[in-house]
Amino acid sequence: MLTDGRLEVKNFSVSYYGYGRKVEEAEFSLDEGEVLCLLGAEGSGKTTLLRGLAGLEESEGEVKIGGRELFSLPPKEREICYTFGEDSLEKKKTAAENILKPLKLRGASEEYMRQRLAFAARLTGAENILREKVKGLPPFYLAQIILARAFVRETNLLLLDEPLSSLSFTQRKRLFDRLRAAAGEIGGRIIYATERPYEAQGLPDKVGIMSEGRLVQCAPLSEIYKDPAHRAAVEAFAPEISLLPARAVKAGGWAVEIGGERAKCAPLLSDVYDGREVIAAVRREDVSAGGKLPAKTLGVFDDGKCRCLRLGVKGGELLCAAEGRVESVSIARAAFVFDARSGFRIDKAAEKLPV
Repeated sequence: MLTDGRLEVKNFSVSYYGYGRKVEEAEFSLDEGEVLCLLGAEGSGKTTLLRGLAGLEESEGEVKIGGRELFSLPPKEREICYTFGEDSLEKKKTAAENILKPLKLRGASEEYMRQRLAFAARLTGAENILREKVKGLPPFYLAQIILARAFVRETNLLLLDEPLSSLSFTQRKRLFDRLRAAAGEIGGRIIYATERPYEAQGLPDKVGIMSEGRLVQCAPLSEIYKDPAHRAAVEAFAPEISLLPARAVKAGGWAVEIGGERAKCAPLLSDVYDGREVIAAVRREDVSAGGKLPAKTLGVFDDGKCRCLRLGVKGGELLCAAEGRVESVSIARAAFVFDARSGFRIDKAAEKLPV
């Protein structure tokens, strides 16, 4: 049954194959017509979270649409679509037969199936392969069929679990551009999981950052870039920011010490961090040549916005907009400070961040 209203997920945990919780207390909301891009490395919990939302794994917590508890409904009435991979396709049948299978299982009329097939094929560009047998088709066509099968249904929630992962960069981009253009026509709510930050940058609504089984931040990309709640957000979207091991020091005003160089930072959430190991995030504009931190030139970094030096320092690398040989640097300030173990941000500005 299709339901209007906002999707609200609260305290949602998922257990995987009986090995205990693999996703811990995820919380996010998604309005009708919005797309959430779930970004994280392999093993971060993306697939487990999607499978939990699809009802394929044991879960606990709230999943509501328009205030109605979704999991109180029989599975058939939830109208949640989870995309399975190439192995789920029936190789001896045509592309059209595979695409229409979800509707046939629901006893849809021939006229409705004809309309939805034309709709899904147009969105994915699969019009010319509908009569082709699946067996022997190249990966790009198989990905088109998988996406079209997902689009053919009208759903409350469409879960796309890395549907383009087997394709080359050029092929992924072609289909991803179609997906992005189709999002407004599909309706419902879409969650798209990927390991690739550039795909998250191409989807307009929200990005959810997954790390070690936790949804550590969920917000529009502009907010995540400006105020990251977790080091994983910096690693994904801010190559111009360096993450370095440091020691937090409160005496004389909060600062971080990096290889003997002291850099100012925002006040931390608690005095318990005084003297503890932390992770400091340093922007390239806050680094200058000459200082107490020894450095070695490794190469040049150029992101199209700024050309600067890559410098090896104690614990990692820094970027510095300097020329010539640089043997040491100074750091004016640390933009953000993260807990060394959990990765969460611990300066006081993080108290107001939605996660």
